[in-house]
Amino acid sequence: MLKNYSLLSALATGFVYSAILPAETVGYLEEPVVVTATRTAETADETLASVTVITRTDIERQQARSMQDLLHGIAGINIANTGGPGKLTTLLLRGTESDHVLVLVDGIRMGSATSGFTEIQNYPVELIDHIEIVRGPRSSLYGPEAVGGVIQIFTRKGGKKGLKPTFSFGGGSYGTINGSATLSGGSERAWFNLGISGSDSNGFNACKGSFSAGCFTVEPDKDGYRNISGSARAGYRFDNGLDVEASFLHTDGHYEYDGSFQNRTKLAQQAFGGTARYSPFEPWHITLTAGRSNEDSDNFKEKLFTTRYHARRDTLSWQNDITITPNQLLTIGTDYLYDHVNSSEKFTTTSRYNWGVFAQHQISLAAHKLQLSIRHDDNQQFGSQVTGGASWGYSLTRQVRLTAGFGSAFKAPTFNELYFPGF
Repeated sequence: MLKNYSLLSALATGFVYSAILPAETVGYLEEPVVVTATRTAETADETLASVTVITRTDIERQQARSMQDLLHGIAGINIANTGGPGKLTTLLLRGTESDHVLVLVDGIRMGSATSGFTEIQNYPVELIDHIEIVRGPRSSLYGPEAVGGVIQIFTRKGGKKGLKPTFSFGGGSYGTINGSATLSGGSERAWFNLGISGSDSNGFNACKGSFSAGCFTVEPDKDGYRNISGSARAGYRFDNGLDVEASFLHTDGHYEYDGSFQNRTKLAQQAFGGTARYSPFEPWHITLTAGRSNEDSDNFKEKLFTTRYHARRDTLSWQNDITITPNQLLTIGTDYLYDHVNSSEKFTTTSRYNWGVFAQHQISLAAHKLQLSIRHDDNQQFGSQVTGGASWGYSLTRQVRLTAGFGSAFKAPTFNELYFPGF
């Protein structure tokens, strides 16, 4: 069992959207609301964590064509890509390994139970509303995998009255074309968004060189890429205050590369789930989230089938936010995670579960802000793990705050590390 501890003390002059500004401009900028740092809603300048928010406006302004383009240059993030669009792309956050980053889509835990990391190359930027990036250990709130941090991707949603369609189309070198279309709408109580996007490229030779140059093969061909993705998200608010929403994301990619054992992969990723929020009475707010993510990988050498991996993750979360006083918020909850693997390779163990209970206390007192969290996880294979976190902030001025934080995290070995034949 790997356990990682992180200690940080820094003088913060602002986060991504709260940099020091002239007095006359402060107040005209709207701070984004984040929920990933503490699992509760707060503005980016209020949170004690190191947070970056990429909004829909940022995505459109950057004209990013892929997730690696969108995340490139973000503080603390390194991107590892194996040869162009659609090729295997992994994240490394704050120097940790690629399987030490927890990725969520609309609150649903992603990632492969076999490899341990999330392949982000197929995620369609056209269907993303915004992304929240939290740096630093967060296992005391999210359990295993949140060693380097948490990245949560939110798909686009509706909200405005009437219907609003959007279309985009583009092209470029290497025979590349892409396009997308969305339709959103809403009323006083209901909203929805539907979207589809696609991309196709002839690509280029992903690995040039001889057998001994690291390619382990000589394949002087173009390595193309195709992807089609779709998303749906909708919500409704009832008369009694019950707020429900459901989301669905499916992406299907086919990419080619150079390899001695396999050189083509069909990768399908899917996430679907729902969230219900209800307040029985004013100080108590309940959030119930359930979902499933799937990752299917079929691998080929030319047209000859070689291996297949199917990983499924089921998640269930019950969270209670209790306002003790206007300056104190207590959060108590429990999470359930079930991983299952089905593969052409013979794994001796194909499933396991993880139960977690957590508590967090947030206190604001004058210029001080304190956040304390603790969590106990019961892993079916590795037993109990206790993680914790503590953060403190002191506002020197309206734009300058001193912060200090400590957190612990853990990561259970993957199915590949434990049970892959001959590993």
